[in-house]
Amino acid sequence: MVLIQTTHQSKPIEINQSAEKVIAFLLDVPTVAKCYPFVDSVVKVNNNTYKWTMQERKVGSIQMKATHIAKYTKVNATTVQWENLSGGNMSSYGKYTIVSTGANKCTLAAEANIETDIEIPKLLVGFARTMGNREMNHTWNAFLESIKKTVETGSIVKIAPVEDVVKDEKFEGVRLKEEKRVENYNTMVSDYYDIVTETYQSGWGNHFHFAPFKTDTEPLETAVKRLEHSVADSARITKDSLVLDVGCGVGGPTLEICQYTGCRIRGLNINKKQVGIATQRAKDLGVADRASFDHGDAMKMPYPDNTFDVVTFFESTCHMPDKQAFIKECYRVLKPGGRMSGSEWLQCEKPTEKDIVQFIEPICAHHSVPHMGSLMSYRGMMENAGFYVHIAMDLTQEGNILRNWEVLDNKTINTFKALPKGSVDPTIEMMISGAIALSEGARAGAFVLGRFLSSKPNAAKL
Repeated sequence: MVLIQTTHQSKPIEINQSAEKVIAFLLDVPTVAKCYPFVDSVVKVNNNTYKWTMQERKVGSIQMKATHIAKYTKVNATTVQWENLSGGNMSSYGKYTIVSTGANKCTLAAEANIETDIEIPKLLVGFARTMGNREMNHTWNAFLESIKKTVETGSIVKIAPVEDVVKDEKFEGVRLKEEKRVENYNTMVSDYYDIVTETYQSGWGNHFHFAPFKTDTEPLETAVKRLEHSVADSARITKDSLVLDVGCGVGGPTLEICQYTGCRIRGLNINKKQVGIATQRAKDLGVADRASFDHGDAMKMPYPDNTFDVVTFFESTCHMPDKQAFIKECYRVLKPGGRMSGSEWLQCEKPTEKDIVQFIEPICAHHSVPHMGSLMSYRGMMENAGFYVHIAMDLTQEGNILRNWEVLDNKTINTFKALPKGSVDPTIEMMISGAIALSEGARAGAFVLGRFLSSKPNAAKL
């Protein structure tokens, strides 16, 4: 069992009704419940105490019918609180704050807390917490707006909360077909990261890439940072280097390399939301004087020729439809003797039709990847651009990559696959389906994590 805690603290909303009448309404719990989404029933247990039974919900392989018992009390002239009592399978507690602002006018705010113990596959824990908080915010915003309209009009109003789903049908249509992914890569990739960034941060922190594990107990954070340090060390990044990190996400590897080496570094990202997050993180870490972030397309970089000492990348070039154009851009912006170093998602050298249908295409569709290259195709593209290739290797030579998906036990995979289509939140369905394709593809040898190092001519011998 896992404890999932969600909270909501609303901003005050204005209500054209007296504070006394709003308080009286809030204490009429069965009527208030008619304004709340997802309620099956509310039954009075005794004075001021009620049992709430919620509609059955299903998210991923989570299925539950939640109940809680709460006692409602007017604490003072501005506060109504509810406290949780035993007898339900979830806890709910919090308070309403009602402040008079004039004749027949007041403001209403709420602080709400929900705690639920549920049996949940390990893969879904981070997702459930993130999605739970997000859904609770949507639900309570709609609930308070419903209360406002109900007390103002005298008739029950129930406003549906905003649904947190994959952005739109256009995005779905694009990501599921390779030719559409290639044609619409810019908006597709940006839309994808608008959808998943918060959940990625909740589940994996700020480093959006995989890594080889040296032992069966090594933490993920240690493994990913070791890979970042290896990429930096092999490219000979020092405090005097000017580095470009392509596809920088929210700045996890970018800022780690900055702090590890003392270098000056720029991150380039096609997603504006992530640029903003990374920029703020640089300020919070006190390295904004050495680390900055730009919005742009890595196949058309906004930098002059011969600018950088090193270009790094961590599983970002897979999102680019013209990988040769990206590599040529790296060659252009690197100084003579500059190095390109990073890791990438790859397909095996000669995938079978089964590999493509069962693993490669699902990986691409669920992660907004136009298509993937292989170790040899990347080596060839680097050499065609003029690079000397020092490293083009499968990261299984450095450790166990399967531990990246150890949260995916067979029970989770089989339970998820058995769910009826349409029964799962589309965002979670996309992410879990993608994770399963990666895990199964890696185990089958169809999906590969690659590691590269190359240099522009006139470099000192490595």
